[in-house]
Amino acid sequence: MSGTTSIEKLWDQLDPKTQEWLRANPGSVVLPRNVTAVIRKAMGDPDSLDGTDRNEQLSLSPEDLAFITAMANSAPVGHPVSMNRPTA
Repeated sequence: MSGTTSIEKLWDQLDPKTQEWLRANPGSVVLPRNVTAVIRKAMGDPDSLDGTDRNEQLSLSPEDLAFITAMANSAPVGHPVSMNRPTA
């Protein structure tokens, strides 16, 4: 995701279902509309979101992909992980 906001900065604002989807699909370079809509909501529903295409799908930056992959590897899928809580 380009612009001033990243998935990492928004992570704790995303609902557990969306976090789980991202963690279960770490190789997705383009997010579907429904996931993009959740990200828009977490950002305060901006009129435009850098990286969206005409179908309202969001292309992720290499940094976002690396973050999502790290989160996917941090705990078993099915257990949402907050960045503020240690994973022990």
